[in-house]
Amino acid sequence: MDSNFAFLLPVMMLIFGSTFLIVGRFGSREAKLWGPGYLFAAAAFGVPLIDGFVADRTASLIADALFLISFIFYSGALLCRFGRPSYLLPRLVFTGVMYAGILYAALVAESTPIEFLLDDLGCVLLLTFAIVMSLRRVRHVADRALLVAATLVVAETVIRNVAFVFIAPSYGGPDGFLASNYAFAMQAGASILALVFALSALAAATLDTIIAHRDAAERDPLTGMLNRRGFDRMIEESRGVEGAVIICDIDNFKWVNDTFGHGPGDEVIRAFAEMLQARLPEGGFAARFGGEEFVIVLPSAPLMAGADFANRVRLAFAAIDRTAIGFDGGPIGFDGGITASFGVAGADAADRSLYEQIARADKALYAAKEAGRNRVMVEGEPPSDMSGPRLYYASEKYGC
Repeated sequence: MDSNFAFLLPVMMLIFGSTFLIVGRFGSREAKLWGPGYLFAAAAFGVPLIDGFVADRTASLIADALFLISFIFYSGALLCRFGRPSYLLPRLVFTGVMYAGILYAALVAESTPIEFLLDDLGCVLLLTFAIVMSLRRVRHVADRALLVAATLVVAETVIRNVAFVFIAPSYGGPDGFLASNYAFAMQAGASILALVFALSALAAATLDTIIAHRDAAERDPLTGMLNRRGFDRMIEESRGVEGAVIICDIDNFKWVNDTFGHGPGDEVIRAFAEMLQARLPEGGFAARFGGEEFVIVLPSAPLMAGADFANRVRLAFAAIDRTAIGFDGGPIGFDGGITASFGVAGADAADRSLYEQIARADKALYAAKEAGRNRVMVEGEPPSDMSGPRLYYASEKYGC
């Protein structure tokens, strides 16, 4: 049994360590810490394999150091996952102090139980610190599962020491450690909990990587806003959403690109997107549909509230100082205003999908362009002297 454990644990932890490093190549920062943690643990459990090449006491001290290093990485991975500071220097200083105590216990006091206690205590405190610092940062079930697994590792270590060091001492000496009940309990517990801990950490890291890649696929890289794919998913998740829909388009944008180049044109789009997102009310969301066109959804907002919001955005965008916008940070000398036009549509019980409402808002936007640009047009019955959606001046009606 001892021989089987001696080979099983290093191989298992080597596999997990390598897997985490592979996941880390896809952008997971915490996986880059879990990986070395498991590799150092694999080395620690593999120390018995070199038993014939070094003295028993030396092998024990090497294993002690490797276990402490692995838990430095484990605690760092937890802190990284939950967005906490690394506290690397305090953790390293603490580990150094604990290892100095281990050296004293092994070489001066020649006390195997104190050596084991200090090593396990160092590992437990490193992990417990990370658990406590992470408790308030739990986001989803994968986070809770990971903290539960980490807590089980701490509990198993404490119970093992109480049982086999204090209640029924059975730890052997450096030369008889593998034959002791303590060693059997440690390796049996590690074979189960290391698996649970690794799978929990791997699931959490992989989930974050998937979410990050999905988010990247659903975000416009220029503005950080939702793109068409992200907008569709948002609509699907917000089933039955009703409110005002606004379609907006930057006026004469082709002229901006043709006159000043695509770099300054991108700056104009980015400035509009930042201004738009900063003014979105709670619950509202917006997306860049492509080029210079944007769509905004204001759930539960009536038609006139949507028009008022659109007009405030219109006025703010027209007031931006364009002389500060330039390619590579240099001014390019805009001598004319850049404006935007808006079409607004309200919810209709007859709509089979939000895209029917978007289509009506798009018609209102087209009417705003036809009417001279830099204005808000609202869907509705046209006045007798006009065709298409009626013209709506929020500046006149609301005193903006």
